[in-house]
Amino acid sequence: MKLNRRVSAPFALFTPHAFSSCILLALLLGCKPSGAENPSAARPEPKPTAEQLQEARHVGYTTPAGVRQECLGRLVFDVQRDLQWGVNAPGLHSGDRYRFTENMHGGHDDLWVGNTQVVVMAPATWANVERMQRATNAEKNIGILQYQTMIETDTGINQDRVTRLNDPNYQMTSEDRAGVLAAIEATKASIVDTETRIANIQKDWHPLDLGIPKSLGYAGGPNLYAFVLHEGRAYKFVSASGEGEPPFEVRQQAFLDMLKRFQFRKMYEVPKVPGICVPYGFIPDDGQLGFRVEVSMRYADRPGVIYTVGTGVVGERGIDGSEPSLLTAIARAGTVGMVSGRDAQRIGPRQTKIGALSAEQGGASLNVADAGKPPVRSYSVYTGYGGWGHSRVLPYITVDMRSFTKEQEPTLKANPPPLEESMERLDGLLKSIRLRPTEPVMPELVP
Repeated sequence: MKLNRRVSAPFALFTPHAFSSCILLALLLGCKPSGAENPSAARPEPKPTAEQLQEARHVGYTTPAGVRQECLGRLVFDVQRDLQWGVNAPGLHSGDRYRFTENMHGGHDDLWVGNTQVVVMAPATWANVERMQRATNAEKNIGILQYQTMIETDTGINQDRVTRLNDPNYQMTSEDRAGVLAAIEATKASIVDTETRIANIQKDWHPLDLGIPKSLGYAGGPNLYAFVLHEGRAYKFVSASGEGEPPFEVRQQAFLDMLKRFQFRKMYEVPKVPGICVPYGFIPDDGQLGFRVEVSMRYADRPGVIYTVGTGVVGERGIDGSEPSLLTAIARAGTVGMVSGRDAQRIGPRQTKIGALSAEQGGASLNVADAGKPPVRSYSVYTGYGGWGHSRVLPYITVDMRSFTKEQEPTLKANPPPLEESMERLDGLLKSIRLRPTEPVMPELVP
């Protein structure tokens, strides 16, 4: 039995005319009970057969001659025309995140390899890298300042208590005095504890030497940071602490080892060994690393249509597989019924393929132009494959195509192309997606 990931499929592609549709979809997707939260639902997870694992490779597919390829996660796909990743300048808009602009991005664009978040930003300079490290150090100073304020407050409270004890105008019983003295001692202990916390911050928050050219590192308490500049792009790595994570020393060594393995790569440069592809980068591994990827891309000749590709290991790092891809496809197509007077068109829901894998697809298209104006079509199409629990060869795969109008995104010079053109491009992308072939092969594929 195939598992399906929990997805959040925002339908924030239309102008305010379709706001009610957005609310409906949020309700449809947010109110379903999660089997992962029900202990009685726990049972041994099924495993894919050898034949099902082979489907991930899509062995019957051949990339047409002269067509380039690109990779993301453990997937590879064909690129029929110039491609752009949704990377942005460091600190622009809402911070260091994957996006084309403040308004143009996927629902939750993010990228994790194991317990390490990887963000790629461009264009970038060394000043940007220094700024990112300073921002991390600023968190340390803010924490220290807060603790110092607590000490000042506690010290003032104790001074007031001592004043009252020594003021003859305060007529205290012996019991009152004992209570005040006990409170003074408790506050003194609290001050010592806060001073210890400050000392720990001073010790645990400090720069790290990564041993990598054009890089800055930082240990921020339980978290580890690396900032690297390469060919006008900034790479930010954050190893986050959390429940079930190994001790700090073990995580730090694994973090530094991963950074040393990390390889920069150019667009359309597809590695041949096992590992995780990120935009303009690659992390080699033994085929066992977990990952959770959701990054948007677009074709340069149609910048108002983005394709958010998501993939990750089901059953790990918050991907509980409780919400079927079919539900998302039905919900996306179902929003058409809530819109009137907009020439709304339903897309699906229907079965389709991502490579050789059976998937679900659903979407909607409608006219968002004001009455009396030439029509402007806006559309959103979700395609999803649920994946298998804990499989690196058969992770979940989603492709979410969204269009943006000039009204939504002022940087665009034209409104979206006809839906038919974008669907043709989407179909070509979906057909080509498969497990990236490697040597050696992935461990799951070894008989």
